[in-house]
Amino acid sequence: EVPDFTQSPEQFGLELRVGVFNPLNLGTAFSSTAYFGSDVGPHLSAQVHYYPFRLPVMGMVGIGLGLGWSQWDTNTPGGLEAERNVFEILELQLMLLWRMDTLARELNVPLVLTPKLGLEFDHWLTSPGTATNPEPNGWAIGPRFAGKISLELDFLEPRAARQLDEEWGINHSELFFEAYYSMAGDLAADQLPISGWGWAIGLGFTF
Repeated sequence: EVPDFTQSPEQFGLELRVGVFNPLNLGTAFSSTAYFGSDVGPHLSAQVHYYPFRLPVMGMVGIGLGLGWSQWDTNTPGGLEAERNVFEILELQLMLLWRMDTLARELNVPLVLTPKLGLEFDHWLTSPGTATNPEPNGWAIGPRFAGKISLELDFLEPRAARQLDEEWGINHSELFFEAYYSMAGDLAADQLPISGWGWAIGLGFTF
């Protein structure tokens, strides 16, 4: 007899993400089309999640770590390459998350909802600066709120999904969309307020 398939335990998650971040409080010079307003600022990031608990029916509760990078690039009026301006943000995110997979596990509807709440540590850098401060930089810290909806892809090819679990320990793969709001720098008067909203799409895995 062919042995019954037993799914491997789900304990970890991985997200590969690309999107856009829109700072709201950096002033009209930043948002002006003559400066950074003409650049959407690509946002690349990755997150790793650990799920130590599964609640009956309600899904998994876990913690997460994220790394991200955003950059805006433009030339000052006049278009000279020597007057090129760059503003970039490096992000570190610590978060609590709730992977609500009730629809997928109990009702066979391949949708998963994941609210996230965390703290974001952003290091910003701009160049060029001034003669006395050639590359202004600093830190901005604040809470971050996010909500994600995922479409699990197991239903497209159940045999391949089972094979991924048997050979690599990948329980589920998914496509997702996430919207988030960062309050980095808003709560401290001596920090640059680089808070704003953003979105990300990407590919996720649970192990």
